[in-house]
Amino acid sequence: MLIKKYSNGCRAVLATKEHAKELAPFLRLKDRLEVNAEQFSTCEEALMAGLNNDDLTITALDKEGKPFAMFGVGTALDKPYIWLLGSAGVKDNWYVFAKASKYLLPFLITDYPVVSGLVIKEYKISIKWLKWLGAIFIREVEHNGTPFYEFIIKNEQY
Repeated sequence: MLIKKYSNGCRAVLATKEHAKELAPFLRLKDRLEVNAEQFSTCEEALMAGLNNDDLTITALDKEGKPFAMFGVGTALDKPYIWLLGSAGVKDNWYVFAKASKYLLPFLITDYPVVSGLVIKEYKISIKWLKWLGAIFIREVEHNGTPFYEFIIKNEQY
């Protein structure tokens, strides 16, 4: 189901199992490190966990219809979360991806006063992007031996 179409042909759509299977082998190195730190056995398993547990999961498709990112929101242990995993296609479609992120974020977090997530401490480009989206980094944590920052994003409409 189409959520938003962009002028360069990229689209945001509701995520499917097929998107997860197609995207999994192409996740960026640091995204794969995050998957490993979360103790998923494969990237596909991590993407499917999001798809199966989120309240909403979206896939970003490039102009050829190939998935280059999946992201979602949900609640685990009464704590709202947000996540994103992507391939090199994020960089290839950076301008549209950034614009779409800013546009879709309020839609994603409509039902939550605040969402939280983790990002690998050395993932500089993701940290910069998260700050641009309004993330507040609240603490450094070690998760399964990997240093992360925990962040929150407040829903300004609440």
